[in-house]
Amino acid sequence: MKELTAFYGILAGINFTLLGLWWVTVQERPHLRSTGAGSGRAAYIISLQFLVPGAAALVSQVAPEATAVWRTAFVIAGVAGAVGILSSAPGIARSGGRTAARLLVRVATPVYGLIVVVAVLPQLGRAPGAGLTGPQWEGILFCLLVLVGAQTAWTAAMAPSE
Repeated sequence: MKELTAFYGILAGINFTLLGLWWVTVQERPHLRSTGAGSGRAAYIISLQFLVPGAAALVSQVAPEATAVWRTAFVIAGVAGAVGILSSAPGIARSGGRTAARLLVRVATPVYGLIVVVAVLPQLGRAPGAGLTGPQWEGILFCLLVLVGAQTAWTAAMAPSE
């Protein structure tokens, strides 16, 4: 359990560091701040890709032995992440961010869904041969979200200004 506590502490730190770097990028690229354009929505949803997992990882540190705490935090994170993506992706795609929108919808949304499933049914990870606990599976899924979030941020930051 101690290793998982350290892991989630590091994961929270990584996500909040990436969030800060993303905010600097948004400050340097004015088109990412536009409120009406799809790129403004993309900047917001990319912020959520770092904020939501970081906050969930941070909350899981409050009481690592209390499964209700991490399970509730991860269900909320999974639902918030999926809803944020699905509500913003069409606007992002229309504004020229098709690659970012596809990546979010096709990869991040299912990962958020799996985060909810594992939080609700953590015993699924104990299937024969798997040998991982619910929090360990969640850690793997959150690592995937870091990867997708960083890739999406790169895609949006390197896109030409509108």
